[in-house]
Amino acid sequence: MRGVVRLLARLGRVSGACVALLYAGLSLTDMVLSLAAFADGVPEGNPLMAWLMPTGLFVPMKLLLTALIACLIAHFYPRKHIQPVAWLALLLTAAVNGYHLWGLRMV
Repeated sequence: MRGVVRLLARLGRVSGACVALLYAGLSLTDMVLSLAAFADGVPEGNPLMAWLMPTGLFVPMKLLLTALIACLIAHFYPRKHIQPVAWLALLLTAAVNGYHLWGLRMV
């Protein structure tokens, strides 16, 4: 348990802007990998984004949501109770990117 507490203390010293930029980079990578998967015939797994696909709003909405979430992370990150949530968002987005890479390799 001490190890987790130490890790969170170290991660808490990272600036909110840095975490927000990291999130934005991972999210934009997700968008690029999603577009590559769509080109191979893979359907979108997120129901909201799948609904936006035929309207042509997938990329603009992804960019808007990425910018909004990155701004929220940058703004609220100094609050200690938000930091684990921000790092969880980074971890989940990185996992989605890993899944995309694995899936693209399989196609």
